[in-house]
Amino acid sequence: MEPDSTSPTLAHSGVKEYATSRPRVLGWLRSAAILDGDWGTSVAYVMGLGFALAGYSSFWHLCFMLALTSLVAVNYITICRLYPHGGGVYSSVYHRSQLLAVIGALLLAADYVVTMALSVLDACHYLNLGYPALWAIIIIGVVGAINWFGPKHSGGLALIISAFTLATLATIIFSSAGIAVQQATIIRPEGGLFHNWGIFVGFILSLSGIEAISNMTGLMKDPARDSRRAILSVLAKVILANVFLGLAMHAIQGLSPGDHKEDMLRFLGEHYVGPWFGWFVAFSLGTLLISAGNTALNDLISIQFLMAVDKELPLSLRKLNRHGVPFIPLIITTILPILVLLVIQDVETLSHLYAIGLVGAMIINLGSTATDKSVSMKPYVKILMLVSAVVLFFIEASIAIKKHEATIFAGLILLLGLAARQVVKWKLASKPILTETIPAPLAPTRKRRRTSIPSTKYLLAIKDVNDRLLKFALDEAKQRGALLFILRVKEIVVGTLPERIEMKVNGTEEHIDKICSASGIDYQVISIPSYEVGYTIAEQAATFGVDRVIMGATKRSVLENMLRGSVMRSLSALLPEDVQLVIFGG
Repeated sequence: MEPDSTSPTLAHSGVKEYATSRPRVLGWLRSAAILDGDWGTSVAYVMGLGFALAGYSSFWHLCFMLALTSLVAVNYITICRLYPHGGGVYSSVYHRSQLLAVIGALLLAADYVVTMALSVLDACHYLNLGYPALWAIIIIGVVGAINWFGPKHSGGLALIISAFTLATLATIIFSSAGIAVQQATIIRPEGGLFHNWGIFVGFILSLSGIEAISNMTGLMKDPARDSRRAILSVLAKVILANVFLGLAMHAIQGLSPGDHKEDMLRFLGEHYVGPWFGWFVAFSLGTLLISAGNTALNDLISIQFLMAVDKELPLSLRKLNRHGVPFIPLIITTILPILVLLVIQDVETLSHLYAIGLVGAMIINLGSTATDKSVSMKPYVKILMLVSAVVLFFIEASIAIKKHEATIFAGLILLLGLAARQVVKWKLASKPILTETIPAPLAPTRKRRRTSIPSTKYLLAIKDVNDRLLKFALDEAKQRGALLFILRVKEIVVGTLPERIEMKVNGTEEHIDKICSASGIDYQVISIPSYEVGYTIAEQAATFGVDRVIMGATKRSVLENMLRGSVMRSLSALLPEDVQLVIFGG
């Protein structure tokens, strides 16, 4: 753990391994909103791309796509149940094959890069911005800059955006339902099986984002229940919206393939509700698509960080800024989609790049889980997974053969990622890192000064070395004969953390121990990396049954408080009423 470089410490003391706090703070509704911000965005571009490829026969291809989406969604309900601490391709496959897990993670990383480019670019088309590629680059840069502070209210904001978008889509559906059902023109697909398979593969986008739900299980209050409810609710929205809006699109006569390829839903809103409603559609879907880009950005940062923690990528990717954000992954994640947009500014071409990474990661996840004898599944569930994996394999092969730009893009990501991994392995082989394991915080060895345990217990929560705050807490504990827990929380804003994590130390704990030892009181120093600081402090206060929590007043800008919220506010809401919260302002 690294204190402020201005602290009066401290000799370097190596690398230690810390048990992390992994709070479960997401219910199914917020999980569904975050998932909808990724998976649910497919409705914004899947119909326009489908009509561009197949015209008035695209409804059949859309229905087959939704059938495959439903099958895969059912499989991911099982994956989320089997892996409550994280069921993404990297986490679920790592125990079987580290190399295969890394390949799956790199393919998913390619998907996230294109998701940012594709989603934000399409948002600019919906908002009718001139030079959409340029605006998309600017917006991605702004989103990256905002994430320097590690915004933490994505669940609540995603819920608002999702509700507004749902209301917008429902308005279009109710306005068009009568005409759509009666007058939709749906013609038989032309050409043979291989021709229509090519069309189907060309806009296989309704699978968009479903892998994201499995990465959130480590944050869910009840992973099996919450993931099931989130998946089924968003799946219902995806199916109903695509079917009814697809019929509404087919009921409009005179459309030519390629018309409104990037903003079909805005066109439907203007056609069935009125020209004025187009701006409602543009705003709701534009914000939803930008939110999807933000979600992808955070997911890609998390993947890089976790792989660096596991020594599968350079260790420098673990470095944090003062807000707890891995800043090198943030920079990489912001730059990559901008580079993609500098080369490709077409939504259809980006969709091909997008699909090859996503489908590849899903094949690895489904195939590995279906053949894993260490997990318990009913035979028919395994069969469903294997069938899904086989279908996705043929889709992946078709994309790789026909869409050369997608193959080159995925190949470059794999090549760079695997090369970086190999460099790390060589360095570790030549210079192994010695690690000291720290006991889990729930069962600490107390520094005892007396033969009996004090009945009064205080907890001091600190981030960096603050001698005045520490001495204040020691004086308070000494006056009342209390046992003092000194909790150092290192904030790491990357979503679900691993169970244990190695971090450099520079003598901060030794410095605290030296001051506490001189006070002559009972104390225990605890260091915990955490994603939710307020939750972790409240959790430890409840675990040790303390009577008082002491904190220093923090100085944050208005922007930081807006993006990240107040630790004081969240802590006061979580602490039991009989626990005092003391704020030291010195």
